[in-house]
Amino acid sequence: MLRLPAHARGFTLVELMVLIGIVGLLAAIGVPTFNGYLRANQITSVGDRLAADVALARSTAVAQGRIVRLEAEAGGYTITVPTTGRTLRDRTFDGSVQLQNPQTIDFFPWGSADTVTLILDDGSDQRQVQVLPTGMAEVGP
Repeated sequence: MLRLPAHARGFTLVELMVLIGIVGLLAAIGVPTFNGYLRANQITSVGDRLAADVALARSTAVAQGRIVRLEAEAGGYTITVPTTGRTLRDRTFDGSVQLQNPQTIDFFPWGSADTVTLILDDGSDQRQVQVLPTGMAEVGP
């Protein structure tokens, strides 16, 4: 039977404890950074989704030849066609993201819209979604 020398049989308990300590230290350093990344990604995705829904409201107004209204509140927004009462979108913001000021934006059949700046806030970061007179949206810091 083949016999290995004593020093080649594996790890000692001390070596394993040192390794576990190093892995724990690296995890303790990395987790707060990762949580910050997730929070920043959340507010960015909410802003991008809002900009996409602004484009939907504008294109629906042009396609149907009717005014389309986006009513934004602290916790979300609704896109409706006021003349028919039809709801196109009803969204709530994810996580701790809130809108600073309630706003109502009308999109007109010729493609223009009310000029409004929507400010999203999650307590540590902000994003602005600016609705231009052309009805298009820009997402900024």
